Amino acid sequence: MARKDRPKGGRGQRILQGANLALYTLIGIAIVVLVNWFVNRHDKRWDLTPDHEYSLSPQSKKILKNLKQNVTIYAFDRKGAFSQRRDLLGEYADASHRVKVRYVDPDRQPALAKQFGVQNYGTIEVVSGTRHFQAQSTNEEGVTNALIRVLMGEKTIYFMQGHGERNVNGTGQDGFQNFKSELNNESYKVKTLMLFQKNEIPADCEVLVVAGPKHDYLPPEIATIQKYIENGGRALFMLDAGVKLPNLDKLLDGWGVGVRDDLVVDLNPVARLFGTTPDMPLIIKYGSNPIVQPMQNVATLFPLSRSIDVSKGAKGNASPEMLCETSGDSFGVENFNPSMHQVSYRPGKDIKGPLTVAAADTISNPGGKGNKSEGRLVVTGTSLLAANAYLGFQGNKDLVMNMINWLSAEESMISIRPKAHEHQTLDMNQRQMGRLLYLGVFGLPLAIILVGTGVWWRRRR
Repeated sequence: MARKDRPKGGRGQRILQGANLALYTLIGIAIVVLVNWFVNRHDKRWDLTPDHEYSLSPQSKKILKNLKQNVTIYAFDRKGAFSQRRDLLGEYADASHRVKVRYVDPDRQPALAKQFGVQNYGTIEVVSGTRHFQAQSTNEEGVTNALIRVLMGEKTIYFMQGHGERNVNGTGQDGFQNFKSELNNESYKVKTLMLFQKNEIPADCEVLVVAGPKHDYLPPEIATIQKYIENGGRALFMLDAGVKLPNLDKLLDGWGVGVRDDLVVDLNPVARLFGTTPDMPLIIKYGSNPIVQPMQNVATLFPLSRSIDVSKGAKGNASPEMLCETSGDSFGVENFNPSMHQVSYRPGKDIKGPLTVAAADTISNPGGKGNKSEGRLVVTGTSLLAANAYLGFQGNKDLVMNMINWLSAEESMISIRPKAHEHQTLDMNQRQMGRLLYLGVFGLPLAIILVGTGVWWRRRR
């Protein structure tokens, strides 16, 4: 009798196992349905890539948050390639209700493609009102720069020339070509100006840049610059150590920004981790001006810089303030000249840190209106800050461009800009690749077969 009961018990056990399998299957399906419903309802994304490749930069988010006009982003491509654009462009639409993204196949809508002059697949056009601009690349930097151009229009920046200033078209390490390219990307038109040809600053000058002059400006030129700023003009002065400019120094000192004749040396050991030398101060301490508010967790480099004395008792209508400051391990070598081969701290003669290496100043203009109601200037102790060799260091580009944005009254542009994504690769030698091949192609499947066989054999017994 006991033998007859065994099949019955075995049959009941199999029925129970089948019921359990069906129940677990239903639970699994229910979980998948609920997860899909939640994701579709809340549209939540998590970017776990090391450099946040699928997240917008703070600059892009800030621009989108402050949008006051509707923007349409057109992605012209083959229909099958639309999915390649959705990850990035979808972020723009999610960040602002004023942004709409349209995916257009130029072969199916040739009239629209012709309207915007589209000639290649993968073209992205940013449109707002009557303005439109074609992105120079399909990454975030290209799209955001196109958005900036559409929103801002074009402003003109003049670089002073004729006194040994940095070459704005220079491609060498000390040239400014990369800086010029960044300005062009953010809708600034770059021109040069020689005051001794016609001693006046053009009416369309949004910002005047004095970058690394080797020779001093003449008194009539100084008077023109002073009048321009005190009447609401904006200027960026980037000076260098070891260069004597008594007329220009006197002008800046009158606004409470004294430029010392020294070289800043910073012995902070943290800077060595970045591969810098003591005559390249690493800046991690900033003031409260809007220019440097986004820079609080970003390092900048000031190669061969002189220090700046920000006077708390500035004369008249000037309000100077510190932007960037060195560590307490720094000092300023007085009366520095480039012929010095060794520098060391001399008690009683040199100035002990921390030292200011960049300052901002506001000059009130009671008779002006709008942007002309105050003049603005920024002074840095080195022009190498924006040179080709150093502009790409950590936060240097953001700092310099934020200075330009603040001077041109484009505070909404002040932020940390999109960074180029780093391609992550796994380097393996031939032996390691062989091991991975045997483990992945043969080892893992064989292990699964052995475990499965063992489970089957145990159940059979």
